[in-house]
Amino acid sequence: MSKKLFLDSLIDDFGIRHHTDGYRWLKATGYSLDDAARGLLLCLALDKTAEAGVLLGYIEKSLKGSDFYGFATAKQHFNTYPSSDDAKGQVVWALGYALSVGFESARCRKILAQIQDSLTDMRHIRGPAYALLGAVYFDMALAGRLAAKLDGFMKNCSDEWYWPEPVMTYGNGIIPSALLRYSQAAGDDAAGRSGRQLLAFLQKTCAHKRVLGPIGNDGWFRRGSARPADYSQQPVDSAYMVLAWLAEYRISGSAASLNQAKRWLDWFEGNNIASQKMYDMDGLKAYDGIDHQGVNLHSGAESNICMLLARWTHEKRRPI
Repeated sequence: MSKKLFLDSLIDDFGIRHHTDGYRWLKATGYSLDDAARGLLLCLALDKTAEAGVLLGYIEKSLKGSDFYGFATAKQHFNTYPSSDDAKGQVVWALGYALSVGFESARCRKILAQIQDSLTDMRHIRGPAYALLGAVYFDMALAGRLAAKLDGFMKNCSDEWYWPEPVMTYGNGIIPSALLRYSQAAGDDAAGRSGRQLLAFLQKTCAHKRVLGPIGNDGWFRRGSARPADYSQQPVDSAYMVLAWLAEYRISGSAASLNQAKRWLDWFEGNNIASQKMYDMDGLKAYDGIDHQGVNLHSGAESNICMLLARWTHEKRRPI
């Protein structure tokens, strides 16, 4: 990877800037907790320990009781309480990974101790999925409870619609990724089967009557609809599909799974509906998605973090 990343320009001494127009910070968007959590994961993977320290500090400052503030203003005032389940789960993912690499373990455990009892109360499926990815690093009993919570959502699945929600929206790949990761860590074959079925259905859906790519947030994909929305596709979705197929590969050793991970990574390289690269080679600046007008040249924290996480995970073949 490039020594000097566009990502570096997003991290200041308080946190990571939420959105830019590709050049300048859009200050009205401030900072977000989910960016700080995923950014902590990435910075640890890339051995950017100083930046990781900033983002861990942001997470600490966001903490209030057993929850977090979801956002902060450009003037560094926290707002939007409580955070989303997604953001809270991502914090657990990041802190679990931090513990696995020995980064600021006492600080990480202190945060986790404060929020741990509330984790199985999360109501939306992606929150427990994110948290499960972290829990496998530090507490397999908690991981089991989170996996059971995910299994509870599976009652909504059928052979025709093997998905736990009536509408397929964003970040879908994180759900099979978490189940497959847990299956490997715990030796839970049932979780592995569920993860594979979800992943297979998601893959089929993303290629249904269209160029392989994420489900667009300009309409999503509702059960009974003819096909998924093409626009606006976002990097987070392609990145999570890379992670999910690599999780399956680490269990099965299947060359086909590794090939699917590469296909999703190639979405960033121009194998997409716009037939254009999703990043600038100078600093690996990731673009925010594909709209009706073409590639959206804005470049936010989520897009940069997710693209780089996908590249790192594919290169290393290691879980994160």
